[in-house]
Amino acid sequence: MKHLLTIILAAHLSVFAHAQITGIITDSKTGKPLTGVEVFINKTATAALSDQAGQFKLENVLTGFPEIVLYKKGYSMYRSSMKIQAGRAYNLKLSLTAAKKKKAVKLTEQERAELKKDLMGQEANAVTVDNEDDIGVVTDEDHRVFSAKSPLIIENETTGYRLKYYLTELPLHEVAQAPVQYGLLTPNDMQQTITWDKDRKNYFQGSVRHWLMALVAGQPKEEGYSMKDEKGDEVDMNTLLSTSSLAGYSKLDIGKPITIVYKRENGSIETSHVVTNSPVNVDAAGILITPKALAMTGHMANVSLADQLPIDYQPIAGDVEAAYAQTMERFYEKIYVHTDKPYYYPGEPMWFKGYIHYKEPAWRDSLSKVVYVELINPKKEITLTKALKIDSGFFHNDFILPDTLKEGTYYLRAYTNLNRNFGDSTLFVKPIPILNITDKVDRTQGKMEATENSLLAITSDKKVYKTRERITLTLIVKGKEGNPLAASLSVSVTDAVQVVPIAEPITILNSYPFEKEKQIKATELKYPVEYGVGFRGKFVNDKGKPEKATLTILQMKPRNMMLAETDGQGFFSTTGFDFYDSATFSFKADKAKDYPYGKVGLLPRGFAPMGFKTGNVNLSVQNTQSQQRIISEYEVSRDTRLLEAVEIKGRRIEEPVDRVQRPYGKADFILTEELIDDKGYGNLVYSLVGKVAGLIVVPESRSIGFSRAGGQSINFGGGPLVTIDDVPMGGSAYDVISAINPSSVKSIEITRRINVLYGSLGANGVIGIYLKQGISDEDFNIAPNFQLLRIQGYSPSRLFRYPDYGDPRTDTTSADYRSTIYWNPEIVTDSKTGTATVSFYAADLPGRYRVVAEGVARNGEPVRCVYFVEVVD
Repeated sequence: MKHLLTIILAAHLSVFAHAQITGIITDSKTGKPLTGVEVFINKTATAALSDQAGQFKLENVLTGFPEIVLYKKGYSMYRSSMKIQAGRAYNLKLSLTAAKKKKAVKLTEQERAELKKDLMGQEANAVTVDNEDDIGVVTDEDHRVFSAKSPLIIENETTGYRLKYYLTELPLHEVAQAPVQYGLLTPNDMQQTITWDKDRKNYFQGSVRHWLMALVAGQPKEEGYSMKDEKGDEVDMNTLLSTSSLAGYSKLDIGKPITIVYKRENGSIETSHVVTNSPVNVDAAGILITPKALAMTGHMANVSLADQLPIDYQPIAGDVEAAYAQTMERFYEKIYVHTDKPYYYPGEPMWFKGYIHYKEPAWRDSLSKVVYVELINPKKEITLTKALKIDSGFFHNDFILPDTLKEGTYYLRAYTNLNRNFGDSTLFVKPIPILNITDKVDRTQGKMEATENSLLAITSDKKVYKTRERITLTLIVKGKEGNPLAASLSVSVTDAVQVVPIAEPITILNSYPFEKEKQIKATELKYPVEYGVGFRGKFVNDKGKPEKATLTILQMKPRNMMLAETDGQGFFSTTGFDFYDSATFSFKADKAKDYPYGKVGLLPRGFAPMGFKTGNVNLSVQNTQSQQRIISEYEVSRDTRLLEAVEIKGRRIEEPVDRVQRPYGKADFILTEELIDDKGYGNLVYSLVGKVAGLIVVPESRSIGFSRAGGQSINFGGGPLVTIDDVPMGGSAYDVISAINPSSVKSIEITRRINVLYGSLGANGVIGIYLKQGISDEDFNIAPNFQLLRIQGYSPSRLFRYPDYGDPRTDTTSADYRSTIYWNPEIVTDSKTGTATVSFYAADLPGRYRVVAEGVARNGEPVRCVYFVEVVD
């Protein structure tokens, strides 16, 4: 099953109990152990092969009187019932006798037709026989019996079972008595699994086992059955069953024929007729010790062998799809994100911490390891995005907002790949107003009162502080009974004069708990769990055609290896790597020997659709005609200014004299490290804006391309090829470049002309990115049949910086106009005292500081507290 987790549906308590059988099998004549003997419990999937010592082990064997079967080609088949008790372990010594060789002939056309009828029934179009020609007959004491080179293999696409029938030495008229071993077919997807479970349940309902189970449970009417005698009178079920001398069994005795009527939920009626030749014992699972004693005609008897179910089959209780959906709900991850401010200006950093609430808390460290955080503009276009590592259900990072952002309501969205299975409405989306730099929020909208819930409180060492004075806060988390609790918290301290504390409709108190949100009842993991950094790709052979192949994938640093299977269209995906920034990977197809074979191309990550509801945050603002935010050096370095996406026809940037000769020859433009904005924006695309004549970068439309001579229109074609350390990268130029951490880039070299070195990929120019560390010689010390590609990992987090006025080395001459005074996403309260202490320094402007602490206590309760401190000159 591709890209899917294995799901076990425990719908109700099992009526089965189990035991274990071990043993050794030898040749009856030589006494030597026999290897490769098929050992199985008849009419189940419980099976094993004997090893070189002749030993085998059967786990989860049915209790009661199951039949154990031994088969090895060239030996007579062994069959024997044995009494099995729950929780017991049995050790057997068995032997097989070599079979006499007899000449077999083919089945007659009539015999072949009868065999197909018995095996396939009415569902012949859904049943395939893999080795029908292996079946023959021999004459044994005037009787024609089956002879088979190997077990008859039947695949039933309706029930999803693969059956092996062992017909050797069996009379032709006793096909139904042949031992059968069950196996499961491999579904194409989860929907096929659900369909198979529905069909199996449909076959089970109205079957002999279903009727017997209903009888023993005393609920035949509740299960849809009614019974009448030969006169048409209703039969009292209490007259059919009595206590058996065998523990765990009931005795069924039907002396005179009765008619069983089964009414399905759709209203259809099915009738059967039954009588017992002698009393038979039946257990709660509807399994008979001597099934031959039950004589039956009608619907229950008219089931082909291939349509029968294993005797240990258990149907899913209730609606099948609902049962799968209920199980899938356990994979639900709900995300909440705390930001340092309720609104922002262009050029500011946006600090955030995410909290993940798990429907199944025990799976906290077993599900998603990757979360995607996006800033989406009012047109529902992604402006900034990062892939972050989830650690113990938490993540934190920041965005530096480009100073070219236009005012409006933006949206902070966060989700895991697993989230997407439950619908777009379950993804975390928070409206974020971004104001014009000259707009000021009306202070009458400010909410200046402190709030706290019963679990979290904040105290300060003083009531009033002076500017640049040290402020110490103590956070206290206690349970409802007053007991101290450990908690993971994030704390934001903002200047309430610069950042008016407007009402926030989305907080951890109302967004973290599980509510009755419109959650899709998922029945399959269409979007699989990502256990680490992963990527998608497509493999094509030397002719450029997609091909099914096994790829060996090597991560160079740290050393790691993984195998990936491509499908018929050449697509593959992998996950589970753990690295930041970027790493070099090598790929080799299984057909590559002493030379490369085929090629791997990376595919861009699939983004969640923009299906969320939009809406403006109503803020009353006044245009002051003056800049309302002075960005502190501690927040963003002064040289990290982003320009709008425009084409600049200016002077050419001069090349350094000692430049390295590249494979594609002389570059048209070179951006050195000094000319790259690498101070924390997290999006290298903006480093290209306005820097290269003729290169047009439009972040709003996620496009990068060259304008050609003779006109102003953009001729993107397929877009320029992006290489990293001369390694060609798959995907669009925008997607590749935006995924690279700017701080890791040494230079960017650009050529506009057609580059024949890269074939058709170089038809629209090349953007060559060279990393500071580069790829070492060790990375290239691999076989020549490998292909190298650079893969992007997690985005690293940036430390929040603030001045330490207690340190004499701190520069005190610069003005300190910080709007976010303090941000800490990694506060953990002590489990014994429930407390944590933080300290920081006030800035230069007097007023009130708003402290907002949010988080989750160890008991799973969300906590939030708002506190204010006074700052004076």
